[in-house]
Amino acid sequence: MSDTQDRTQSSIKAEIALPSRRFIGILFECCNVYARVYINKKRTAYIGWCPRCAHRVEIKIDRKGTNSRFFRAVTY
Repeated sequence: MSDTQDRTQSSIKAEIALPSRRFIGILFECCNVYARVYINKKRTAYIGWCPRCAHRVEIKIDRKGTNSRFFRAVTY
C-alpha cells in the first residue's frame, strides 16, 4: 500500500473508534444559520452558540424527551 492509503485507512479507523457525540440541529434565526449543538458532560442539556453572533442556547433534557432532532432558536 502507498503512504497515502495508509494514512487514509488509519484516519477512517480513528473516526470509527471515536464515540459518537449526541447533538441536535438548531436553526439560529438571529443570523439564519444552522449549527449542531452538543450535549453537555452532565448529559442534562444541549448547549451551543450561534456561529456568527455567538448567541447562546441551552436546551434542557426532560425525562419524557422528544423524538425531534431539529429546533429553531429565536432571540427577543
